[in-house]
Amino acid sequence: MSNHLGLPAWAYAAALSQLEGMTPKKLRIALLHEDPEDAWNRSISDYPITEDSVARMFECCEEKNMQVVSIADPTYPRTLRYDPTPPAVLFYRGSLAALQQRRVGIVGTRSPTPSGVYTAREFGEQLAANEIAVVSGLARGIDGAVHHGMKLHYDEALPSTSQALGKPIGVVACGLDVVYPKSNAGLWNWVGENGLLLSEYGPGVQPEPYRFPQRNRIIAALSEVVVVVESRESGGSMLTVAEAIRRNIEVFAVPGSPRVASAGGTNLLIQQGCGPVTSVDDLFAALALDHRRTAGSSYETRVPPDAHDLDVLHECQDGAVTLDHLVLSLRRPLYDIAVSLGRLEALGWVVDTNGWWEALMR
Repeated sequence: MSNHLGLPAWAYAAALSQLEGMTPKKLRIALLHEDPEDAWNRSISDYPITEDSVARMFECCEEKNMQVVSIADPTYPRTLRYDPTPPAVLFYRGSLAALQQRRVGIVGTRSPTPSGVYTAREFGEQLAANEIAVVSGLARGIDGAVHHGMKLHYDEALPSTSQALGKPIGVVACGLDVVYPKSNAGLWNWVGENGLLLSEYGPGVQPEPYRFPQRNRIIAALSEVVVVVESRESGGSMLTVAEAIRRNIEVFAVPGSPRVASAGGTNLLIQQGCGPVTSVDDLFAALALDHRRTAGSSYETRVPPDAHDLDVLHECQDGAVTLDHLVLSLRRPLYDIAVSLGRLEALGWVVDTNGWWEALMR
């Protein structure tokens, strides 16, 4: 849909996502309930913005070869649509079709040992050779090493076989035109040309520290399994692990020497019950046994609601209702229903729009 100036709906959605104070949740609610242009026009009274901002966003994305998809679009990735905290808008280079492959998330420390780098590259090469996509953060260390391994296999493969290889998927914590770290500039371009380079941040957005934990939830949500190659016990990779566990995604870890600090986190994960990975065959076996999060699966990615909350969810399925309506209909205490709504919202089962609660169903 386009407005009278010829600006497409995605340009309005992209411009909205960059407004100061606009959270993914607020934007998600807006885009699911109204046209992006209408949402923009409604926001003009709250922000010092004009339609010129939309035009500039459109021109910038076109100039820098960025595509945009919002949660209201049919092409929005299925694996993210029903995530507990989905990004409302995604900026990307490459093809969303990369998400149709089986997907392994591989993360790890920015300061790996030579053994860790070798393992990550080997995993990247062998997963690419077996048509399995690799999701990572394109950071220094393990993240970059696994995609370097994929690139090595691409470089050695015959041109006629390149379409049958596993695709690289990079999720970054800044604008796609702000390469971080700069040493990975070539790798960023390669991922965008051969797979999918993805961010929820618009052009020019810098990689502030708080953006990396937000980025990690997307890495987890796009993965069928997550593998930690090397990580300290308090490393950033452990945040991705926590996001994966929250989504019932199986986590694996590569065991390491107890004398190596960068293996402290992986050894702890194994001690706590995560599966050990000693070769890529372990990942093939895990994917063969678990097809819940494949691209065509109807598997419910959200954590099931608590039995105590089911009546509240049922009441929200026939249309938006207020808290007062739920109290009268269910004859439960207000505070008890409010707690149920809070749990359901946190798990992605209901959404609150200015006091009106509505179920998010498939």
